[in-house]
Amino acid sequence: MSDRGRKILLAALLAGTGLLAAGTLAWYALDRRDMQPAVFAPAETAVRQREAVLNVNEATAAELEELPGIGPALAERILAWRAENGPFSGPEDLQRVSGVGPALCQAVESFIRYQ
Repeated sequence: MSDRGRKILLAALLAGTGLLAAGTLAWYALDRRDMQPAVFAPAETAVRQREAVLNVNEATAAELEELPGIGPALAERILAWRAENGPFSGPEDLQRVSGVGPALCQAVESFIRYQ
């Protein structure tokens, strides 16, 4: 390949890389524009806020899964802990469940109660 051919190839590669980077940044910006801060769908969030909060000691697995950061496996571990140890008295009890830490307790604190 001639020196001129290499320069053209290099210029084409740089231009392509620039376009790819610009497209990626544009997609990222557009994708983030519509994201909601809550995990709930907007209608579910409004319903949950109107209903006050979920009693973690009476909640079903499906109800727990509606909370931010709680999926099916963690919901089942919460129910198992509750069945084995009795009702949760506060966040310190909830954090005894494997997979629940301070960050998750903080994320769900406004959606749950213990009594």
